[in-house]
Amino acid sequence: MSRRRASHSEPMGLSSAMNEAFAYPFSGTQQNNAPPRRGPIEGPNGRRLIRRVTWRSSTYKLMACLWVLGVFYIVWLIRDIFYLPFTPSPKGPIHPESQTDLLAHYVGRRECGISSQSLYNTPSTGDGRASHPLYCSTRDALLSAMSNGGRHGFDAAYTSQGNLEVCEILHRFDGVIFVGDDALADAYAGFNILLRENLATGSLKDWDMDKDLRQQCRCESQFTQAACLPLRITSSEEVYAQNGGPAMRTPYSCPSRVSHAFLPADGSTASKSTHDHFRRLTGRATDRSKPVPVILSLSLATSYSLPAAQKSMDEWMSMAKATKHSTPFLWVGPTAPGLRKDARDNIYASSWQYSQETIKEARARGMDALGVYNATLQADSWDGKHYGEQVALVQAMMIVNWLSTL
Repeated sequence: MSRRRASHSEPMGLSSAMNEAFAYPFSGTQQNNAPPRRGPIEGPNGRRLIRRVTWRSSTYKLMACLWVLGVFYIVWLIRDIFYLPFTPSPKGPIHPESQTDLLAHYVGRRECGISSQSLYNTPSTGDGRASHPLYCSTRDALLSAMSNGGRHGFDAAYTSQGNLEVCEILHRFDGVIFVGDDALADAYAGFNILLRENLATGSLKDWDMDKDLRQQCRCESQFTQAACLPLRITSSEEVYAQNGGPAMRTPYSCPSRVSHAFLPADGSTASKSTHDHFRRLTGRATDRSKPVPVILSLSLATSYSLPAAQKSMDEWMSMAKATKHSTPFLWVGPTAPGLRKDARDNIYASSWQYSQETIKEARARGMDALGVYNATLQADSWDGKHYGEQVALVQAMMIVNWLSTL
């Protein structure tokens, strides 16, 4: 019921008196000398204020509540943009077909905490079952699947868009040659870890290490400690020369003793000693029907210089052609800059552009090409440039998969 407004002819005092009530009686009228009692809401002169609830005030309150709820709902919807790329994602259910840990028998499996499930996710069909081992029917399809996969969460297992025994694969060749800078050196270290089936010290010449170094250079330290890097294996001959020593008693060498080596190259043209080593590896091949694959990579040493990469490709392909031996080439693109890398110079864009341009140049020269940018984009980098043991193993597995298709 609405109230009558006071007319201009009525005194204001009279109008106020008609629309207000006393909040409490005056002290003089209280009975039994009871103490003064005040109402819950009062205005001037002790008069009760009447709160009016209108549709406008109710609408304002309702809209404010809906706005706050809407903001929380939007934040909940986009939470993955800020959370998932930088934190480890929870592991999904493991299906029976993918429960086998292919690294379970490796030395240092428990100590290093690395399993095959932590390295990569097995490609699966739409119903969640693991796909057939021949998921990629061609070499091009395999390279595309490995290059274009990704990680669902920071440092999570790598999922290819798509193991044979390493020794069975190497038996097809007269040798395997790695040529490149520090980034490829890590992949070669992972290659030796797979061959030696030793996660703890598989990339190192542990027969030349004292007790302190054996304790210091274990698991991830093989890649992160400066004192451990000079102890890395650089060729299979270093192991074969042990002649039954401790290195040979570990599950390392293949019965056929296929030669493999890492040749350091920081640019183009490479040193004479590196050229000579390349000629020795390709020239002593005993079976001309077996190829000698060459894995080539150049990125960090040249600061993503495309002309340097082009010259390096031409240099090594020319040398391989002169050997008159079958030498299939695999170009391995650059890793992504780590999160600790200073990004003020837009290093992510330049490294991605370098990755795409060098892959294009490699294919134009008849090389196969493997991109590892996606495999390292959300991986943990210990110095902003290099990655640890798990990434090295993933890269080595990719290279072995490529070798299996030749």
